[in-house]
Amino acid sequence: MKRSAFALTLVVLLCSGSLAQERETRERTREGQRRGERDRREYRPEERNRRQLGVKDPAGFKTAGKQIFSGPQPGEKLPVFKATSLAGDNNGKELDPTRLAGNKRQVLFFQDVSRTAIAGLLSVMDAIGKIERKTDKDLQIACVFLVDDADRIRKGLTRAFPLLLERGVDVVAVSQGGRDGPGAYGLNRTISQTIILAGDGKVTRNFVFPEPLLYADPHVLGGVAELIGEKRETVTVWLNEAAAGERPRSGDDLARRQRALGGKLRGLVEAGKLTREEAGVLYRAAFPERQPAGGGGNRKSRERDRRDRDGRKREKREDR
Repeated sequence: MKRSAFALTLVVLLCSGSLAQERETRERTREGQRRGERDRREYRPEERNRRQLGVKDPAGFKTAGKQIFSGPQPGEKLPVFKATSLAGDNNGKELDPTRLAGNKRQVLFFQDVSRTAIAGLLSVMDAIGKIERKTDKDLQIACVFLVDDADRIRKGLTRAFPLLLERGVDVVAVSQGGRDGPGAYGLNRTISQTIILAGDGKVTRNFVFPEPLLYADPHVLGGVAELIGEKRETVTVWLNEAAAGERPRSGDDLARRQRALGGKLRGLVEAGKLTREEAGVLYRAAFPERQPAGGGGNRKSRERDRRDRDGRKREKREDR
C-alpha cells in the first residue's frame, strides 16, 4: 500500500512538473509572439503613416531620470567648429556648418554612428522637411556624425547620405573632434544624439537623447515651430495634412526606385557589408510613406524582384 501511494505521489509530481514546464513554454511562446507583433507594428510603414505627428511646447522636454547636459545651452553663443563634408558639393572638404548657415536659423544634429540612428534621422527629417517646405523662413540643417574612425562611416553608410540630402539636410559631415565632437561644444560622449536649435548665432533649444530617435519628437518639432515663429497648432496641421499641390510619382516610378535601392542593398548584404536587418531598416526609412499595406512595392514589382533573385541564383550556379 505504501509503495502504491509513493508511486502515485511520484506520478502526480512528475505530471505537475511537466504541466508547469508546458505552461512556461506556452507563456514564453506567447511573449515572443507579442514582442514580434510589437516589432512589426514599430517598423510597419502603413502603421507609421497613420501615426499623427504632435507638436509640443519645447519647454516641457525632459530626459528620463536625472537631467543630462550636452552642448551649449539656450542663450549661449553657438561656437564655430570644423568638420569634414561627407556628401554634396563640398564632399571631402573642411567646412564650418555654423558659418555656412550665415543668417539662417539652424538645426544641428550631433550623433553617433549606427544604422538605426540613420533610419531614425531620416524619419525625423521627413517631419522637419514638411515644416521647411511650408515656412518662408530659411533653415540650415546640418548632421554631424561623431566617430573616432571617419573611414568607418564613409565605408558603411555612404549610400545613406543622398537620402539625407533629399530630405533637406544641407550639410552631412563628420566632426574633426572624433567621438567627443567639437571641443568648444562640450558634448556628452555617453549619449547618442544632441539636437541644437539656434537663431542669430545663439542657441534657442537643446535636446539630449541617450538613444537615437526613431521618430520625430514632438518637443523637437515644437522647438522648430518656435524657431521659425509659427504657432504649434499651425505646424501640427502642416505635418498631418496631405501635401497639397505636390505631383505624386507614378507607381511605375516608385517600383523602379524601390527595385534600384533593393538591388543595391542586396548587393551590400551579399558582400557582407550589411546584415539583412540593417538593409531592411534602410529600405523602410527610404520609403516611409510610399509602401502599400502589403509592403515591398506593388504586386508587379514584387514579382519582378522575385524573378531577379531567381536569375541571380541561376547565374551563381552556372558560375560554379
